[in-house]
Amino acid sequence: MNSWSDFSLSVRIVLFGLFLLLSMGFMLMNAKAALAADLKDISVVHDSTLKLGDLFDGLSQNQEYVLGAAPQPGKDMVLNAKTLYRIAVAMDLPWRPDNNSQQIVVRRAATVVPLADVENALSDAIIEEGVDSNFNLSLYSSLSDIVLPHDQPATVGLQSFSFKPQDDTFEAVIVAPSVENPVQRIPVSGKIERLVQIPVMRQALRNGDIIGNTDIDWIEIPERKIQHDLVMSADDLVGMTPRRTLMADEPILDGALQSPQIISRGEIITILYKDGPMALSVKGKALQNGAKGDIIRISNVNSNKHIQGIVTNTREVTVQ
Repeated sequence: MNSWSDFSLSVRIVLFGLFLLLSMGFMLMNAKAALAADLKDISVVHDSTLKLGDLFDGLSQNQEYVLGAAPQPGKDMVLNAKTLYRIAVAMDLPWRPDNNSQQIVVRRAATVVPLADVENALSDAIIEEGVDSNFNLSLYSSLSDIVLPHDQPATVGLQSFSFKPQDDTFEAVIVAPSVENPVQRIPVSGKIERLVQIPVMRQALRNGDIIGNTDIDWIEIPERKIQHDLVMSADDLVGMTPRRTLMADEPILDGALQSPQIISRGEIITILYKDGPMALSVKGKALQNGAKGDIIRISNVNSNKHIQGIVTNTREVTVQ
C-alpha cells in the first residue's frame, strides 16, 4: 500500500508540475498577445517628437516613449526595415519586418500657405500704391509655398512694403500667418511688368476679307513690346482688309492692313463731275483697281478720254 501511495503521489506531483508549466505557457502567450504590435501604413504626427505609438498599433504600454525628433512641418521621414527592427528589439516588441523593403513614412502635419496667396498680397500692395493697370509680378529670387505648424492659420501679411514707380521695382517682408504672429518671416524683392490690351484677330483672315467687330479679340502684352506702328484701336481695324494673312491672337502692324478694293480694273463705274454746286454723272470704265480714297485712272466711255479721280464709293469715282 505504501508503494502504491508513493506512486500515486508522484503522479500527482508530475501532473501538477505539467499544469503549472502549461499555465505559465498560456500566461506567456497571453502576455505576448497583449504586447502584439502592428506597423502602421503611414504615420502623421503633429508634435515635434516621434513616439513609439506613432509607428505601431496595438501597444499596451510605452506608446508615449519618445524615439527622437519628428520631421519638420510638411516634411516626410522614411524609416526602413533595418531601423524598425532595431526599434522593435530595443523596445522588446513582438514584431519583425516581413522583408527588407518594409518601411513606414512619417509625415509631419502642417498648414500650407499657397504661393498664389503670397503673390496676391504683393499685388494688392502694389495696387494700393496707385498702379491702376494690369501687370505681371516677377520676383528676383525663387519663392515657394509657405509651410507653418499645423495649428496655425493659412494666412499671410506684409510687415513692410516699398514701391519705386520710376523703375517699377519693390521690396517687402512677408510674414505668416500674420504681422502679430510672424512664425515665418521672408524678405522678397522684385518688379512688375505693366500690361497693355491690344486688338487681334479672333481667327485667321486673308486678303480680301473685310474685318468686322466680331472678328476682333483682345490680348494683353507687356508695355515694353509696344511699337510705334502697332494697331492699338479696334476702330483702326474695322472695314479694313489684310495685305496678307493675319494670324489669330497676334499683334497687328499698320502696314499689314489696307482699305478693301471696291473698284476692279475694267469695271463699269459712275463718274461724278463736281464743280462747286454743279454735279454731273456719266458712265466710265476703271483702268485700275482702287480702294476708297485711292486716286485711279478712269476712262469716259463717251469721249474715251482718260482722266484721274478719287474712289468715293462702290463703282463710283469723283472728279473735281
